[in-house]
Amino acid sequence: MALTAAIGMHAADGDLFPYPVPPADMERLDERCDYLVTHFWDRCDMKSAFSKTEKLNNTFGDWISFMPYASADSVYTAIGRLLESVKKSGPQTLGLARMAEQWTYSDTAEIFSEEIYYPFAKAVAENRKISGADRARFENQVQIIDNVRQGGVMGHLQYVTPEGLPGSLETVRTQAIVVFINDHDCEDCALARVRLSADINANALIKAGLLTIMCIEPDEATPEWLEATTSYPAEWIVGASEDASSYFPLRTSPEFYLLDARHRVLAKGFPIDGMLRALAAIRANTGI
Repeated sequence: MALTAAIGMHAADGDLFPYPVPPADMERLDERCDYLVTHFWDRCDMKSAFSKTEKLNNTFGDWISFMPYASADSVYTAIGRLLESVKKSGPQTLGLARMAEQWTYSDTAEIFSEEIYYPFAKAVAENRKISGADRARFENQVQIIDNVRQGGVMGHLQYVTPEGLPGSLETVRTQAIVVFINDHDCEDCALARVRLSADINANALIKAGLLTIMCIEPDEATPEWLEATTSYPAEWIVGASEDASSYFPLRTSPEFYLLDARHRVLAKGFPIDGMLRALAAIRANTGI
């Protein structure tokens, strides 16, 4: 099938069961992928499939490969149905979550998507038939995604200042907030600090009381970090957060999050160039 080839299938049709075929009168790509995502598992015997782990994993990857072309409602509904079908089995729920992690949340994920992965991780985190040791990593991932999900509210950011005082995102209420996860000994972070500190738009917004930049070390307050902070801009909030790995993915250095006054995550996952463009846009909109 041309559609199958176009979206990069990973296993031959029928390795475990016949894949669904969209009706001939469905011509649009999104409609066909909605159908495939929705009906993909209709003819799967899960008990038998879980006895063939490698083939099931490849088949799961095929299902995931349709999702970027399908509607969000179809994707979420299909994921819910699949998880509902295995919820009485801790091992099967855990197995699906591990496959979802590989395909959508790991460093080698072919289609990285927190939104696709989240229901699987949450299903494990809430399943008491799964051992605490197996649940722990998924519970942490759910906690991280909940904290940094785009469009959601960043609910946790605690830190200690170079002076040893406790601080929290909760007290910051400017119109815009940049959370800059910064490793003091990272070269890319150092370059980002220089560019952000020299940015005319960032400085104008800070001076006008419209922007707060929070430069957060994702670790404890070491002597090396304390020494490095002496060169950080005085206008920034600077802190070390030793529990950052429990609330932030820390996949790259540096990491940027743009929040509004209610701490809603407006944007994330962009490099320093994207952050500077966003600040230029904010300044243009304020007219200062």
